[in-house]
Parts: sequence; C-alpha cells; structure tokens
Amino acid sequence: MNKANDLPIDQHVGQPSPDLVREALERVVSSDEFQASPRLQQFLTYVVEEAIAGRGPQIRGKAIAVEVYGRRIDGSGGQNLVRVEARRLRRLLREFYEDQWDGEGVRIFVDPGGYKPRFSYEPAIEDRTSSAWKSEEPDEHRPSLQLLAAGLGILAVAAVLGIWMSQKNRKVLPTTQSIEQAERAALGEQSLTRLQAANLADQARGMFFPVFDVKRQQIALGMFQHAVELDPALSDGFAGTAQVLATLALLSPDEAQRNDLFSRASEMSGTALELSPADAWANGANGWVLAVKNQPNEALKYARMSVELAPKDGHILDLAGITAIMANAPELAAEVSDPERARSGSGRFGARNIWGVSQLMLGNYENVVEAFQGAPAAGAPVSAPSLLFQAVAHDQLGNSEEAQLLVTEMRRTWPDFPSEYLANRIFHSDGKTQKAILDTLTRY
Repeated sequence: MNKANDLPIDQHVGQPSPDLVREALERVVSSDEFQASPRLQQFLTYVVEEAIAGRGPQIRGKAIAVEVYGRRIDGSGGQNLVRVEARRLRRLLREFYEDQWDGEGVRIFVDPGGYKPRFSYEPAIEDRTSSAWKSEEPDEHRPSLQLLAAGLGILAVAAVLGIWMSQKNRKVLPTTQSIEQAERAALGEQSLTRLQAANLADQARGMFFPVFDVKRQQIALGMFQHAVELDPALSDGFAGTAQVLATLALLSPDEAQRNDLFSRASEMSGTALELSPADAWANGANGWVLAVKNQPNEALKYARMSVELAPKDGHILDLAGITAIMANAPELAAEVSDPERARSGSGRFGARNIWGVSQLMLGNYENVVEAFQGAPAAGAPVSAPSLLFQAVAHDQLGNSEEAQLLVTEMRRTWPDFPSEYLANRIFHSDGKTQKAILDTLTRY
C-alpha cells in the first residue's frame, strides 16, 4: 500500500487524497484564527505532513518539541509545552470549523490523547450528484432524480433573486475584502495551483524564526521547494528558497558546503527577481543573500527597497531587519523592528528579537533586557541567541548574577549551539558587539 495515501480517516466517508488534505490544511492555517499563532500553524503543518508521509503512528510529543519548538530531546519541559499547545490547537481548530466550514471537503481533527491527525471527508454536493447519476440504479428511479434536481435548481434561482431584491431594496453594500483576501481570490481565479503554491509559501515564511534552528529551516525549505514545483512562474517559492539557503549557509561551518549554498541561494534570488522585479519578498530575500555573502552596501540597497515596496509586511520587515544587522546598520534594524511600528501578517515574533539585537548594537542595554525578558509572556520563541544577548546586556549593566544564570541556562538547554562561531559570523563588521559577546562567554 502507498503510505502517502494511507491516511487516518473516518470510515463512513471516502478517503481524501494528499492534495485534498493539503488544501484543507492551507485553508486552516491561512485563516484569521491561525494568523496570530505561527507556532500553531507550524504544529498543525508538521503533524499533517507526517501523517501524509505515512508516519502518523510515530508522531510523539518529543518529536514535536524538537522539530517545531526547538527544545532538547531529553527532559519533560518540551513535552509539557506541546501538551499545552495541543490544547490551544484543538480549540482554534474547533473555532475555525464552527465559523467557516460548510460541511464539505476535508476536515482535520487532532483528538485528545495524542497528536496524530484524523481527517473526515465529505465530497462536494456536485461530486455526490455526479456519482448518483453514474450509479447502477434502475432506470425507473432516474426520472425522480431529474425532478428533484430541477426542483432544486428552481429553488436556487428563486433564492438568488430574493437575496438580490432584498439587497436592492435595502441598499446593502457588498462586504469589503481585505487586500490579502482580494489577492488570494485573484490568484484562485488565475490558477488553483498558483493559489496553492502561494498559500504554501506564505505558511513556510512564518517559520523563519528562530533563524538558528536548522531543522526548522530545513522543513521550511521543503515547503518552499514544493511551492516552486507547483508553480515555477510564481516568485514566492524562489524567494523563500533563497532566504533559507542563505540562512543555512550562515549556519554552516563547512566552507565547501557554505559556498554551494551561497551559489544556490544566489540562483534562486536571481530567479525571484527575474519573475517579479518589483516584488518586496524577492528584493528582501536578495538583500539577505547579499548580506550573508558579506556585500553590505548592495544588501542594504535591496533591504530598503523591499521596505518601501511593503512597509507593513511583517516578514519583509524582518528580512530587512536581519539584513541590517548582518550589514552593521543597527539604525535600520531598529527602524523596521520598532515595537510601535504597524505590521501585518507573519513576522510578529522576529521583530522583538531584531529590536533587541539592534539595541544591543546601539548600546541601549536596558532595552535589550526588556525586549528579551518579555518574549515568553508574548508567546514569542525563546532561543539560545536570545538568552545570550540578554546575558551580554546584563553583563554590560553590571548584573553579573543574572548574566551567569542566563549563560548557564543557554549552555544547559542548547549545549551544541555554536555561540562563538555565530558571534564572529554575524558581528564580523561590528567589533564592539562582537567583543562584548565573546567577553561574556569567556567570563561566565
């Protein structure tokens, strides 16, 4: 049996294909209910993709803690977090289907007591009607079906006319869609495959942070590459692939591998720009690639251009922010990550980290502590760098005890995190910040 089609489904309905399941997943994670919860988008995407791949029975809390939340494989803290997040996920799923599901297509469940998703499938009305006409019923039953269909058609026309007349008499104005909804509708009119590719790329870009989580970046890379396969004329998949390849190059200590990743990232960002030269994501991804390749002036040019093209897009602002950090332009990083700045879409959590790092580079150490201390309360991810930067700020403020606790926690939770390597890579043009980080690591 093909495991990719061996999906857990309700027995009283037909089996949905992986494509139908992915379409249902995209509708859920792109909904308003899930837009404010990038981690839950990633949680649901991870378990659904594992089920599609035939690994549903192997989904465990430890795996989710590591793959989605970047926690260590030992200890119970990560599993406790996953249990709490799973309850949130079930609540949001219930709210989504109560508000938006029309009773047709694939519905996703994550039942209490485990994390393996379950799918119910109800074909669309037109599909069921088509199947009824094709069934081996006796001929004498078909006239009644024809009469039923005709009656339904008359009722539908009457209903439409009634609604139109009601709106005309009441002068009801049509509901105004958001720009994002209008864009998605336009893509759907152009091509359902393009819409699917755009939704997939949009989901994956919500996985950009924590930047230093290699496994998370690899999951996002697979999603971006699938978007490219679905629609090679859409720039989003190429821009996303470029940003991930550049990030993996930044994290790679092997020079030959790093050069190969750089080459592939440059090719992808070049294709994105060729397809959409005025697209903010294409320009922002190219800026990030150039920053990681140590071409700061060109990098900043593309970063600023991307912000001008999409001044409120959270992901674009994050790309520009980390590009500015790599290019030693903390003022720009602070500008795009300012907590008071209006932003939309993904990127809500990255902005806090970028703001904290920009303040570290500018020497505003109280702001650094405030930014990173508030991360857990805001639901933002906590990572090894966030603990390290906070420790550096405390050290600079003379709070030795707090600095010691943070460095100890970082090394205990992320023992393999290459602190010195990344300090040298990220702040190679900012000697003051680089020295402060290395001194803190040595002192504690």
